[in-house]
Amino acid sequence: MNIKWLPLSLSLISPAIMAQGDANYLDAMSCMIEPSMRVDVSSAVPGVIDKLDLQVGDTVKQGGKLFSLRSGVEAASVEMAKVRVEFAKRQMQRNDEMFKENLISSHERDEFETEYQLALKELKYAEEVHDLRMITSSINGVIIDRFMDPGEYVEDAPVISLANIELLKIELVLPYESFGTIAKDSVLTIYPEAPVNGSYEASISMIDPIIDAASGTYRIRAALLNTDSKIPAGIKCRAAL
Repeated sequence: MNIKWLPLSLSLISPAIMAQGDANYLDAMSCMIEPSMRVDVSSAVPGVIDKLDLQVGDTVKQGGKLFSLRSGVEAASVEMAKVRVEFAKRQMQRNDEMFKENLISSHERDEFETEYQLALKELKYAEEVHDLRMITSSINGVIIDRFMDPGEYVEDAPVISLANIELLKIELVLPYESFGTIAKDSVLTIYPEAPVNGSYEASISMIDPIIDAASGTYRIRAALLNTDSKIPAGIKCRAAL
């Protein structure tokens, strides 16, 4: 699974519509509203896609199923391992009674117990191999791209892409002259471009400590809650203190 992480601070401020007025806009060369996290999902094992019902725009929950690979062989292996476990368990129980009656040695009893434990491990292994063919989501998100369809063979290429837009990332590029004038615990007021409009509060999560020498700029990142998905990602904005 190929994952691109865009980490953000969890110290957030809920969005609030604010009254329009004289705003102290930052002299930002760029201000973009982006998803807080984007994940390109592939498969940990190669195989043929069996089920993939999600379409662009569908929402998924963390742990929810995204797609699955054909797994008939792996499912059969799990069933066989379950049969071995049941047999080893019955055998161990029978021989435990025989041990109590001094009909077998402790060494023989240990052998049966070991066989049962090995059967349990084999079942666990078979289940883990089977589960690798069921791909689930690592985040709450929305499907933003789909690259493959059922019946296609996948190795390590992405199958779908999803993004977290419940938490948005504000990326600001500022001239170095303003470096040091903005505190990391400051709260920014974000004004999305039309037709979204409105104003929202976002907490600063990162101030880049390095100035880009070529452009004479540095970055500031802020986090904005968007639980109702009212604000789309990928649009420009303005920011004010």
